[in-house]
Amino acid sequence: MEAVIRTGGKQYLIKEGDKIQIEKTSFEVGAEIGFDEILYISDEKDVVIDSKALKSFKIKGKVLSDDKGKKLKVFKFRRRKNSKTLNGHRQPYQTVEILSITK
Repeated sequence: MEAVIRTGGKQYLIKEGDKIQIEKTSFEVGAEIGFDEILYISDEKDVVIDSKALKSFKIKGKVLSDDKGKKLKVFKFRRRKNSKTLNGHRQPYQTVEILSITK
């Protein structure tokens, strides 16, 4: 069984046992998460995309770790003004393991 969920403004195609990196949430490491925004569920026979039918499904995951992404360089300049700015950014992520997809 596979599903598409939305969290942190992004969509993820998941299966049971998958490990995904999502944007950092308020949950601690070791906590269980329930994903509310389910967009699509498919098994070998059926495909469910109706929003009322999707509310009966539940997806649970467990937070494994807190991580940071690669460092990105953000460079801004204004031509002919001798104005330059160089900043760096590292996006915080959480690694989540999908435990179950149930009805």
